Amino acid sequence: MQTNRTIDAFETTIQATHQWINEYADYLGQLHPPLAYRCLRAALHAIRDRLPVAEAVALAAQLPMLLRGAYYEGWVPSHTPHAMRTPDELYDHVSKELSSGLAAAPRDVMLAAFELLNDRIDEGEVRKVRHLLPEELRRLWPEPIPHIPRPSIEHPGSA
Repeated sequence: MQTNRTIDAFETTIQATHQWINEYADYLGQLHPPLAYRCLRAALHAIRDRLPVAEAVALAAQLPMLLRGAYYEGWVPSHTPHAMRTPDELYDHVSKELSSGLAAAPRDVMLAAFELLNDRIDEGEVRKVRHLLPEELRRLWPEPIPHIPRPSIEHPGSA
């Protein structure tokens, strides 16, 4: 007798992660999901590495479980926050992460990530993260428009 051997939390996060990556790919203007994933991961790492540890963790809590794993991959909390203060330093950070293989322009990678996060995470969390960035970097990330975040398949308590 064959039974369903899936784990609902995993199936749910796979669907939510696909939603996030597809939406990011649209913002990036890139239809190739593996490339969009690599770019999103690099952007999330750049944001994570600029934040104090407690805020990096708070931001991670807003991500689908699979993206949260990618977000934490390779993170050394004692080495953060990085002293990225200018857009060029941020773009260099993204370029280094994307150095092996095809990628999009670092500026586009970050702008698409900012749009996605504005659309997908809590407005208050976006405001907190933006507030922690130096002014030059904050200007890159548009102020969130008050809205209700788009519903995701995954729910915060399902991880």
